[in-house]
Formats: sequence, structure tokens, C-alpha cells
Amino acid sequence: MKLRLIGGEALLEGLSLLLPEMEIALTEKDADLTVTVTETEEDALRISLSGDTATLTYGGGKARAFRGIARLCGWKKDGIAEKKTEEHPLFLTNGAMADVSRCNVLNTDTVKYMMRKMALMGMNQFMLYTEDVFEVEAYPYFGHLRGRYTKSEIKDLDAYAGKLGIELVPCIQLLGHLSAHMKWDAAAPYRDTASAMLVDADATYALIGKILDAVKECFSTNKIHIGMDETHDLGVGKALDKYGYIPREELYFKHLARIAPMLKERGFDALMWSDMFFRLAGKNIPDFYDFDDRVSLPDDIGEKACGIRPVFWDYYCGFQSHYDKALAEHKKFGTPEMFAGGVWLWSGFAPIYSHSLKNTLHALRACKKAGTREVLATVWNNGSESALVQSLAGLAWYADFDYTGDYDEESVKECFAHATGLLYDDMMLLEGLEHPTEDAFCATRALLYNDPLLGLADAHLGDGKGLSSHYADLFKRISKIAEHQGYMAPSFFTLAVLAGVLKNKADFGLRLTAAYKAKDKEALAALAKECDLLVKRVRDLQDVHRRSFHFYNKPFGWELHDARYGGLASRFETAKMRILAYLDGEISEIEELEAPRLALRGKAGEIGKSFTWLHQKAFANPNFLT
Repeated sequence: MKLRLIGGEALLEGLSLLLPEMEIALTEKDADLTVTVTETEEDALRISLSGDTATLTYGGGKARAFRGIARLCGWKKDGIAEKKTEEHPLFLTNGAMADVSRCNVLNTDTVKYMMRKMALMGMNQFMLYTEDVFEVEAYPYFGHLRGRYTKSEIKDLDAYAGKLGIELVPCIQLLGHLSAHMKWDAAAPYRDTASAMLVDADATYALIGKILDAVKECFSTNKIHIGMDETHDLGVGKALDKYGYIPREELYFKHLARIAPMLKERGFDALMWSDMFFRLAGKNIPDFYDFDDRVSLPDDIGEKACGIRPVFWDYYCGFQSHYDKALAEHKKFGTPEMFAGGVWLWSGFAPIYSHSLKNTLHALRACKKAGTREVLATVWNNGSESALVQSLAGLAWYADFDYTGDYDEESVKECFAHATGLLYDDMMLLEGLEHPTEDAFCATRALLYNDPLLGLADAHLGDGKGLSSHYADLFKRISKIAEHQGYMAPSFFTLAVLAGVLKNKADFGLRLTAAYKAKDKEALAALAKECDLLVKRVRDLQDVHRRSFHFYNKPFGWELHDARYGGLASRFETAKMRILAYLDGEISEIEELEAPRLALRGKAGEIGKSFTWLHQKAFANPNFLT
């Protein structure tokens, strides 16, 4: 397709990055579509198509225009001759945050791919969640062997984002969530606990100064997200030995008071996760945000926060009233708040779109009602096996809600298709891996890593009927479409092969235990042979997943998955050995199979609980199962 622009010179750099993979070329003559572009002061997008000509009027940044270009070209390719729309974005900033700190450091090609697609949806902000995954001068162990970004890489990404109308924002940690760095002896001078910095130590603020200088050098924005969340262990390590007991609240606000001037002198507009303010105000209530009578922020919370802006994060609640109350409470800070929802990819191999969408809509409607002008879709990895590029289907919810004012599935499908060239329904198919039964949720880790002999999850799997046929069907369906997914294809192939493994693996332990209890030697012999098949399939999965991982990410972090796959394959080799030893009379019993299958965590009433419960209690750590 040939595209001609009349006006819009400010868009040309960005279009040179966006149009090639859309199979669109800019031309001065013989155009299939001629678009007259006008930039205005109003934050709005108006587009109109009539045959081979169109008009595009935009304000509020280049990403607005790129969404318009994507839609006009999409309509033209779809054979639409006449159509127009007018959109007034709800949010000043609407973007995504990618977790690149949990053994899943996106390579720069993947970051650029995601930003291109976000720009075509009309999104204008991207955060890199880098705990220690960037260069800090004089601290060689900061991000050591973790795939940290070099300064030149970040500067390149920042410049690239600017061409797309996207603000690249650093999202770091200045107190907790630093266990990957704190493990080194080099961190001893500023280490309180295994994950938290030592408050009031000169070495701590020397490091923070260098961190802030590195960020200031690499990013063109003055915005910075400093983290500060989930510091539940603050003050109970070296601080306890050095200072004696000091209430966590006192340490937390003392630290804020120390770093606020450091931020101000460098000209930063700082944001931070707000959960600890609520945890401290609620005297350590079990939930991060709880708005019954136990929790009310003090009236001087803005002063105590030193003017640092709060980011309210919540990915879990399915009631709008919860978000309404939370956003109202955040108004006490006296500074513009940001809301951060989630596109759920952090629980296993596949996305949990349905759960994410339900909660996202409640949250975004609350933001609209409260007048919240900045929103963010977090895409955590947390050491999971997922490919973060699959979040783009979820980012389309945020983008389309922003421009249309609510959720319309057909509009979201169009937004996603015009930005990526892919089908939204193909993406939704992937969630089936996590839902093998009606009540199953986040099942892939449970079923893949469940030990074949110890069967730690077996008590929760019922009779296992339907698992094999479910995954056999998914294997066929995902395999059929995988090669047509463009940049997403490696992630699709990984999930197709996973489905092929789970066809046999999901109920293997149940079948093995049943055959052993029935003393069915013929069935046991067949299961011993099946162990060979599963070792091969696990290795095949390891290979295709490895290729996918290295396509999207830097190589650091893959060692975790090698250990998981290697352990799983070895357990099947051991299972075969134990079965054959029993059949040959070398042992009189298989002791592992004699052991009763109890509830995973040893509490009454847990048998029969759904995979939802199992994930929340144990399967977030797959190593627990192997």
C-alpha cells in the first residue's frame, strides 16, 4: 500500500519506523491513500476517510496521530470506503510498564517492537522496570550477570521512543526489591535485609546518588518512578543490630525525607508505589489496599510523602467500588495520582486475559469517574515462563478505553489488528492453557512441574478426566495458527509444544498412582515407556522455549529455565527407573507412591480447592513442586 501525506512533517521520523512492517510505503505520487494532516492545540483525534483521500487532525502528541494513521490505513485495507470518527482521550498519559528485572530482560529489538505497536494504538508512555538492570558507575556488581542495559542502549531506546511520541520513563527501586543485588558481599555496606537498603547509612545514599545520576544521564524525561513498595522487612536486619528496634514507619519516612532533596536537586518529577502508605496506616493489614474502618491516610500524608506522587497499583479486585474508594483516598496526597493496573502474564506460561480484563474495566471506569489522568498497564514477569509481547492484546484495552471512553470488544479488536496486523481472537486462545477445567486458573505450572513420583498437586486434580483431551485440542489449534503470528510466532510455538507435553503430563501422576495401587503391571510397563516419551517432549519444549526466550530477551535469566527443565526431565528418568525396578522385583514397593496424596500446604479443607487457590498459595514458586 502507498501512502501520501500532505502536512504532518513532524510525523515522518516516526512513520519511517512504523510503516515498513505494516507493508506501507510513503510516496509523493500514485498513492492508494492521501491523508491531509493538521496538528492543533486541542488534545483530540479526528479522522475521516472518503475513497482514496482522508483527513487527520490531532493534538496532544504524535502518538495520537499514529493511532489515526493506523486506523485510516486499516480501514482502507479492510475495504472500507467511507468512515470517520472523533476521539477525545481521557488520559494525559496512558502506557505500559514492562518488568525486565526478573530473569526476563527484554532485548532492545523487542522493546522497540512493543513501543511501535503501542504508538499505533495511540499510547504515549513506556516504563522499564529495572531494579538493578542498568549500569551504575563505580558499582560493578549492580546488575552483574543479570543482563543489565548499557547506558548507550537506554539512550538509544529513549531516542527511539521520542520519535514515536512515547515518553520512556525509568522505573527503579530506591529501598526494597533489590535481592538480586543484595546477595553480593559488595552490597554489605548498604544492606539491611536480603532485599532492602539500610536506612540512614551514608553508603546507601552514595549508591542512590549514583543511581539517580545514571538515570538522569540516560533518559530525556524528568519523570522517575522510584518504587518503594512492599518493604515489609524494613529494619529487621542490619538496622536492628545497628540501631535497635525502630518502627518501620519511622524508618520509611526518614528514608523518604533523605532522598526527596536528591530527587529535587536533579529536577525529577518523582512517582512511587503507594501501597506502603496504606500498609503503615492500617497497622500492617493483610491486604495492600483495604478501605474499611481500619485504614485512613493521615491528612498530612502529602507532606510525609515529600511531594512524591503516588501510584495506586491493583490487579486483583473485581469491584469498582474498591477502586472508587482507593482513588478518593489518594486525593489526600494533594498531587496528581497515577493508576497502575495489570495485564496478567506473571503466573505461568500463558496470559490470563479474562481476569485481567474484568479488573481493568472496573479500574479504568473508576479512573474516569475520579478524573485520574495518568494510567499504566503493568506487565510483570516475576520469573515466569511467559513472553511479555503477549501483553499487547491487553494493552489494546487501555488504548481503546482512553480514546473511546469505555470498552467495546469490536473496537478493541480493530485497534489491536490495525496496530499489529494480528487477530485478537488468536491471542485469546492462549489462555486456554491456564484453564483446563471450568474452575482452573493458572494451571500450567501446576501441571507441568508437578513431580511425577511425589505428586504434590495430585490431591487437587480430581480424577484428571478431560485434561488430556483439552491439551490435545489446544495443541492442534495453536499449532495451526502459530506460524502466522509474525513477531509473536516464537511465543505461540512455545505454547503449542507445551500443550503437547501436557497432553501426557497433566494426568501422568494420577495414572501412575492408580496403576500402582491396582497392581496393574501392564499399565505400569506402559507408563515406564511413556517416561521416555515425556523426557523427549520436555526436551523439545525446552528447545523451542529457549529459542523463543533468546529471540525476545537478553540471554541472562535463561539458566533458571534450564534448571527447571533439566530437573523435570531427570525426574521422569528416575520415575522410569523406579517403575522398572518394581516390575523386575528389585524393590517390593515404590515408596513414593505408597505415600498418601495430601493437601499441598497441609491445612484442613484444602482438598478440592481450585487451581486459583493453588497458584496463590504455592505455584507462584514452581520449584516448590519439583
